[in-house]
Amino acid sequence: MRVCLHIRKGIKYICHKYPDLISECFPNDRTIMTLRQKLINEPRIIYRFIRAFGSLQGLRLYQKFKLRKVGDLVVPGIKHPFGLRNDKSDYKVFHQIFLSGNDDYLNKVDNVQVIVDGGANIGLNAIKFKNRFPQARIICVEPDTDNFETLKKNVAPYENMVIENCALWSKDTMLSISDKFGMGKWAMTVEEDNLNGNVKGQSVRTLMDRNNIHQIDIVKLDIETSEKNLFSSNYSDWLPYTRVIIIELHDHMLPGCAKAFFEAINSTFKNYDYSHAGEYTVIVNKDISVK
Repeated sequence: MRVCLHIRKGIKYICHKYPDLISECFPNDRTIMTLRQKLINEPRIIYRFIRAFGSLQGLRLYQKFKLRKVGDLVVPGIKHPFGLRNDKSDYKVFHQIFLSGNDDYLNKVDNVQVIVDGGANIGLNAIKFKNRFPQARIICVEPDTDNFETLKKNVAPYENMVIENCALWSKDTMLSISDKFGMGKWAMTVEEDNLNGNVKGQSVRTLMDRNNIHQIDIVKLDIETSEKNLFSSNYSDWLPYTRVIIIELHDHMLPGCAKAFFEAINSTFKNYDYSHAGEYTVIVNKDISVK
């Protein structure tokens, strides 16, 4: 409660101290008054925008979200504009990736040449990775066709980006996709379905072979319970060649995800570092040398 009060006071101070800034962002008087009220009512959200992007850019981006003008966002520190759909799940993904402030895990690895983004959604993590590691080749894997189309548009300005409309699985097979848990486009799940499946399931080894990859520097996995399958079998042909794993575990959706993951890690790596960054579990393989 005390934090909320301090944030409210700080935002009121910004409105009072920098009226020209507010007017520049929102030239209509009525909009200014509406904004001030929203600033008071949504202090934590506003604070996150300002903390991430600074006062001027933070307020501009905040207002774009409130006006649902998110089809062509210019974000500080990001080389090219990108777009969101007017969909709550896209807003949540943006908040998670750009406003959480949990980026310290990226300091755990250097000389990054290859990144696999499993569950790439609309490409926001891939864009952030590419701006942090511009030399890297990034393989984006996304099974949902709607997400994939937005992903394709968002990463198009960047070089050395590979996009795959498929899902990561423990073997090459066919899968069906659905919003099984009713959580929208950021939580689409796949299940094995050789008879009626319409999504390709692909092993990490197949992905590596097809793209001539011998070592993966970062594997980011946000694959909505598929990690249970991925780490239950056939991981020995790719996991030892992976330097850093950044994973969101989904035991709240399917029990056993964390168990399968840590059993695979403990049976594969002799030495590793373990940490958390927001919703991500971060594993750094200490057995592997940098190439």
